[in-house]
Amino acid sequence: MAMLTDITKKDKNPVQRMTTGFLPAKITIPLCQEDGFECTSSVKPGDSVREGQVIADVSRDEYGSKSFGAAKIHSPIPGTVTEIKSCTYPNGKQGKAVEIFLNGSFTYLGKQQTVFDWKNYSPAMLLRTISEGGVINTFSNSSYSSFEIEMNKIKDEKDKKLVVRLFDEDPSCQADSILTRSEFEKIATGIYISAKVLDANEIIIAYAKNAKLPAAVGIETKELFGSIPVTFIEIDTRFYPCGGKRELIKAWQKQRRVAVSDKEMLRTCFFTDSTTMFHVYNAVVLNIPVETVNVFVTGDCLQANALLKVCVGTSFKTIAKQCGGFTKKLGKIIVNGQISGVAINSLDTPVTKYVKSISFNSRQDNYDRSVGVCLRCGRCRSVCSLDLSPNIIYAKKINNAQVDPIYLESAMLCTECGLCSAICPSKLPLTHVIRLLKEESKENVK
Repeated sequence: MAMLTDITKKDKNPVQRMTTGFLPAKITIPLCQEDGFECTSSVKPGDSVREGQVIADVSRDEYGSKSFGAAKIHSPIPGTVTEIKSCTYPNGKQGKAVEIFLNGSFTYLGKQQTVFDWKNYSPAMLLRTISEGGVINTFSNSSYSSFEIEMNKIKDEKDKKLVVRLFDEDPSCQADSILTRSEFEKIATGIYISAKVLDANEIIIAYAKNAKLPAAVGIETKELFGSIPVTFIEIDTRFYPCGGKRELIKAWQKQRRVAVSDKEMLRTCFFTDSTTMFHVYNAVVLNIPVETVNVFVTGDCLQANALLKVCVGTSFKTIAKQCGGFTKKLGKIIVNGQISGVAINSLDTPVTKYVKSISFNSRQDNYDRSVGVCLRCGRCRSVCSLDLSPNIIYAKKINNAQVDPIYLESAMLCTECGLCSAICPSKLPLTHVIRLLKEESKENVK
């Protein structure tokens, strides 16, 4: 493994490709890797584990039938379990984690990979293989569910469509964009596998207008996606938000000139991204579970930026070390994008399956975030692409103001793009409050 500062001496732009991260001597694997479920550890301190071994799964006794298809958690390294402990997750929450010290031989790393004859698998067998591989859908920066649970939500719908975004929801993230350029053929295979599982009538691929489609697209699409119809839609990523479900639906409607309601499209489409399709490829074609993730690492206090392939459970501290360490005093750490991401304050935070980017920002970039009072300026409403009223929703949640219930109901439509928080002159955490309100609403439904 090389320090990125050494790599950049030869390659002036390492973020154009993937770089293998340091192999950590210790990893801390959070037991919550998707929304709504915390897995129960199947190992205890003192146990030896293999690379790729299932170490945690969702308890059916605790969660019941709704947990069917929840993603398993695998060990990315061989070693010995030393502790089940509490830690801070990349989404800012606290929870339990399994600590493993490296020891023993690897199952996949450094070995020649076997390509499985997956083309003869039935859709049910493909879905089971993906589920056993612990694949989650990382399309949204604000919610993460297992691939199988997401698929099961629309399995009985007619005219199903697979919508794949080849760029990043938050433009500062870059993980999906770089992965698309470097691994498109694997992603395309993942797309075909997913479409087969879904029994999709159409594949919709959204790509950035300012980025060329990978050369592999020049191949006849039948070779990449079989007989399934494919529609490529060009998205102008200079504008934000542009990669959410509703934005992609509108772009497809405009290109196809069809009058299909947003509600129907949301009900019949499976939305996913490059990262998820890459993990589907690994799970089905190579039979490798999700044990590593590709993380775009950046920040003005690092010596180098890169897209790193790191083990799930690797600490942010280890990642920063590979990037040459800090050249300035660290001010804040932002996970999954500067606009819609989450700020955390611990370098001991471990990487999870849903982490796509980490930004290490210096103190000089850490401007005053003290919260004021609402000025009723209306800026948050003016930038909302869905014409919501974030200030009114905030007032109800924080100050218990008397508002029409329709405002609270409208909060469920929020895509959590983060624009309202970014533009607020009083620095109110509008997006985060709406996110909490949505989580509470979902809990009440349960």
